[in-house]
Amino acid sequence: MTHGRCSASVAVSAVGGFAVAYGDERTVVRGPEFGPAPAGFDMGTPGIGDRDPALLSERGCCFWLSDTRVDATGAERVWTSRLVQQVTAGDGLQSAASFEVAFNPSYERLVIHGVRVWRDGGVREASSPQAFELFRRELNLERAVYDGRLTAHMIVPDVRVGDVVDTCFSIVGSNPVLKDSLSFTPRLQWSSPVVETRVELRLPPTRAVTIQAFGKVPRPSDETVDGVRMLRWRALDVPPWRHDSDAPPWHVGFGSVHVTDVTTWGAVADLFRDFYAPPERLPETLEAAALALMDSRPEPAARTVAGLRLVQESLRYHSVGVGDGGFRPRPVEAIWETRYGDCKDASRLLVAVLRRMGIEAVPALVNTRIGPGLEHEPANATAFDHCIVRATIDGQNWWLDPTLTAQGGDLEHLSRPRHVWGLPLVQGAQLERMRDTEIPTVCETRETWTFDRLADRPARLEMRTVYRDWRADDIRRWLANDGPRNVARRLRESLEAEYGQAVEAAPLEVRDGGAEGWVELVELYDIDRPFQPWDDSRLRFVSRDDVVGPNLRDLETVRRVEPIDLGAPRRVVTERVFNLPTPVDVRPWNVRMAGPATELVSSLEWRTNRQMAHVLDLTVLKRVVEVESARDHFAAVREARHFNGVSFVVGVEKGRLTPPAGAGKGRGGGISWLGWLVVGVLALSAFARLASGFG
Repeated sequence: MTHGRCSASVAVSAVGGFAVAYGDERTVVRGPEFGPAPAGFDMGTPGIGDRDPALLSERGCCFWLSDTRVDATGAERVWTSRLVQQVTAGDGLQSAASFEVAFNPSYERLVIHGVRVWRDGGVREASSPQAFELFRRELNLERAVYDGRLTAHMIVPDVRVGDVVDTCFSIVGSNPVLKDSLSFTPRLQWSSPVVETRVELRLPPTRAVTIQAFGKVPRPSDETVDGVRMLRWRALDVPPWRHDSDAPPWHVGFGSVHVTDVTTWGAVADLFRDFYAPPERLPETLEAAALALMDSRPEPAARTVAGLRLVQESLRYHSVGVGDGGFRPRPVEAIWETRYGDCKDASRLLVAVLRRMGIEAVPALVNTRIGPGLEHEPANATAFDHCIVRATIDGQNWWLDPTLTAQGGDLEHLSRPRHVWGLPLVQGAQLERMRDTEIPTVCETRETWTFDRLADRPARLEMRTVYRDWRADDIRRWLANDGPRNVARRLRESLEAEYGQAVEAAPLEVRDGGAEGWVELVELYDIDRPFQPWDDSRLRFVSRDDVVGPNLRDLETVRRVEPIDLGAPRRVVTERVFNLPTPVDVRPWNVRMAGPATELVSSLEWRTNRQMAHVLDLTVLKRVVEVESARDHFAAVREARHFNGVSFVVGVEKGRLTPPAGAGKGRGGGISWLGWLVVGVLALSAFARLASGFG
């Protein structure tokens, strides 16, 4: 359930505050109003006593105060914010002197309470209608998502190093679709140092709420005065929170609270369920298409996939969420006539099509970012950002995403949404866990290298890669959007980054697995110079890392404070077969390395005295590595990198490849006396770890 966005031309007037006109002349959206802060909101003189702001600053600013209040006691919701910051160095001038607030004019009003600059004990008010500009900045325009938000922007004049900039504003109103549902998530710990953070929530005494704390937060005060319940949090000198970029998106380690109404997931579903009511009849052309699919596919599973493909191929993704459009789909007739829509529109259309074909189907809400963590969320109306469909066939539920394109395979082989939890929009709904599946082998590659006896001749490389599950969908989408020629070029360029010039010996071959859903790419190259100089009489070959590096990012940190997100569980396999013109010294190995969430098997075997094969088999067993297991995970990744490829050395005599000097006869020996020394030490290290219980 994405929040759509809508573009418009903007004109500003300074009469009576000011207004912006867009669309036609009858449509007027008010810009900022000006007025005092809400009653009881602390607007006292800011200060930090005799403390040195330079010692409390970061990037040229010292943040004195962050003060937030949400008042849910009146007819309209009021969210008030005050920020006080002091410029301590030149880098802080730009951020401190730029004040902007985004709001949705279809149901919100922006009220400016003050933009003040304190200097040498004096204060001046810098805000005025003439000082503000109003912009429409569609932050998700490239994703075809429009929500109509406006940004009120002001450059505070004459701000100097040493000045204290004090801003305060309120946003009045809330989305009427949510029917006054409360979901308030203030932060009490920021990415920069803040001397003091205050949060206040004002409620009617009879309104029951759930409070969920994250990180280290102080206990709130809770008092009721004159019929208003006030929950207050106050944090002093909290150290900044440094976020790990590979942490799971649902993990909240910084100090914050989530306050929601005491409600149920069923009540949340009831808020949106009626928006997806099926139409009395389908548009004529859609009816004809649905009947044709029914006639040609008697089996429910085949009908379901056919209906899904009809919607996926018919609709262009485009989201307009102005007003209540961020939560309410359009009528089926409008969706089908315009042939565009967002996830809500596509899901409503798919449900209508499937029901017409006799398939039980309902829309379902999911969260694409924090889906796996939804089971720990209190029920609330803002817990979802996407809509899909749950179809039921013979008592088994199937989760379908009609916004995905290029999906292949029958119902059993469709790539399945990986959001873990969904909320079907049915009466008495509960959060429902999606069916777990076996870990898929998403990429399986077989490289065959054939080297010429002459040192200056290219090597022939054949690559056969089978993609499955979501990786197959990615490849189909890539081929459809860029075309086979551009895909072939990009594949060749990725090889050239590792091996130097590669010449395509045959066009890229694409094979589709049909009902099984896989895609196979067959590539054939002549690698101009597969060997690199090693010394005066020897050359060295080193294989690329296409398994460990791309799948296990090396973001090791000494002070890990958040879990590690490894992505969806998956298996990736690469087999490299080397057809050699001369014996080389590489001794076989078979090493298994297991970490808290991964398992890697690296093996090398000789199949003949001139052919060896190296296999890398990596499985990501689970998505998240907990903080307490981070060090073991990093150790496993380091170990895996030692066995992520193969290298060997050949001699050169009169332009021909020969066994390297000192090589033994037949199989075995070393990569070279130096190469085998390195690998041997690493292997002993790995086996020592395995023997001590590491594996």
